[in-house]
Amino acid sequence: MYTRAVLRHLYKGLALLLVLGSLACGGKEGAGQGPVTLIVGRVSDAIGLDPARVTDNESVEICGQIYESLLRYRSGTTEVEAGLAVSWEVSEDGRQWDFQLREGVKFHDGTPFDAEAVVFSFQRQLDENHPYHLADSSGLDFGWRSAYQNIVSVEATGRHSLRIAIDRKFAPFAANLAMFPVAIVSPSAVKEWGEEFYRHPVGTGPFAFGEWSGRRIVLERNGDYWGTLPKLGRLIFKAIPDARQRLVALESGAVQVAYSILPEEQQFVTLHPELKLYLAPANNVSYVAMNTQRPPFDNVRLRRAINRAVNREPVVKLAYQGMAIPAAGALPPTQWGYSPKSFDYDFDPERARSEIEDLLIEGGVDPELEIAFYVPSTPRPYLPDPGMVARIIKSNLEAVGLKVRLVEQEFPKHLEALRRGKHDISLMGWVGDNGDPDNYLYVLFDEENTVAGSARNLSFLADAPLHTLLLEAQQISERGARTEIYKRAQERIGSLAPWVPLVHSQIAVVARADVHGIVISPSAQVLFEQVELK
Repeated sequence: MYTRAVLRHLYKGLALLLVLGSLACGGKEGAGQGPVTLIVGRVSDAIGLDPARVTDNESVEICGQIYESLLRYRSGTTEVEAGLAVSWEVSEDGRQWDFQLREGVKFHDGTPFDAEAVVFSFQRQLDENHPYHLADSSGLDFGWRSAYQNIVSVEATGRHSLRIAIDRKFAPFAANLAMFPVAIVSPSAVKEWGEEFYRHPVGTGPFAFGEWSGRRIVLERNGDYWGTLPKLGRLIFKAIPDARQRLVALESGAVQVAYSILPEEQQFVTLHPELKLYLAPANNVSYVAMNTQRPPFDNVRLRRAINRAVNREPVVKLAYQGMAIPAAGALPPTQWGYSPKSFDYDFDPERARSEIEDLLIEGGVDPELEIAFYVPSTPRPYLPDPGMVARIIKSNLEAVGLKVRLVEQEFPKHLEALRRGKHDISLMGWVGDNGDPDNYLYVLFDEENTVAGSARNLSFLADAPLHTLLLEAQQISERGARTEIYKRAQERIGSLAPWVPLVHSQIAVVARADVHGIVISPSAQVLFEQVELK
């Protein structure tokens, strides 16, 4: 093993080469040396750059720099404000939404943004007969259709005016319109590239796509951007899978921003004079989902026993180094509608063992059963060390008499397997997208989200009373009334125990001291529009 000092010297040599290279092709602006470049080191590469086809954090973050939606979230919040739409009106019955669009905006390919482009962007996902509909991978088919399934029509009422009709009043609709799956794309670029558009993205955002080679994505400042011009001339995202290598690259200056630093390294970062640690409040949850469609996990008694068998304290202390709090339900405490201790299962291994022994005697559990526990090998914002979390849980379950086999895969394969329901139990997490409880409870627990291949409800729970509650909450505008419904929904979910909620973690981003303007959104991403190097 190299010592930290040796690694630091090695990477300083690499950093010098990178600096010399950047001076040759463009250093800091104002000195005749080209645009200012900022390099971000992260765990893995994007999967694709078409907002209609992605759900992974790495892809979504890049899309957030390239594309924009009709509405957007105010920086660092989930409060909705004008985006590509400057204003909107909603009919009294909540079913008709009229938008006035921003004028003078151009896509990165020079074509004009207008109402027809918005219609195209929606219809290619909603209309299965649309010539550019991607039947097997459209974002709305690929896990997001439930958020937009009530759209009846999208039509241009003028060059810069638009009407969206929905089939019923839907309280989260404005928040959902600010999400990435309905970002507006260039119709010309989609027609030119077809299915290859995911590697040739064109939007209206502050940064335009430059190139994607290997595990390196380059974005360039959009000089024609309608809003405040980005302070960076170039933005590079580089995949560095090993957490220690990311930290050493940051220390040496080979990258200026790094994600997913190991929790045990965060104290070192806070003491380093050239580095700065940014922490965001926990708007996420990590969890173990039990596949309720696969015996014996269709037995609620077993699911409750497993909840009592898992000890969250070592998960918080060891895997998160204290940078998390134990979860007692699906919603984080920062989310409105949160109901404390909706999963009322204290750590009680003796009771769990007794309950499992009873099930073994009754034939409810096969004594030869080996539980397939699917685990991502790639760190996530909500799972900085998934391997350690999985080993702790495996030990807990084996301590109460169950046999467990870990199935570790890189995140894309892990996600595909879970959505197809191949797991017995699985380790996963969720980051809130839009600040509405619907984005947690409906997306992650409703029966409409259990379609194999695109499932978001990874426990495959199908419960009619819960479904009724979640649909009722969607049609009420008053937050107090919705909160009461969501309290009942959380109690129902807790009694059915399809999950073991684990923790709500803090999101950490580390940057060099000369980087300014870092803001972590509630969805755990950084928008680099106002980030600068000083």
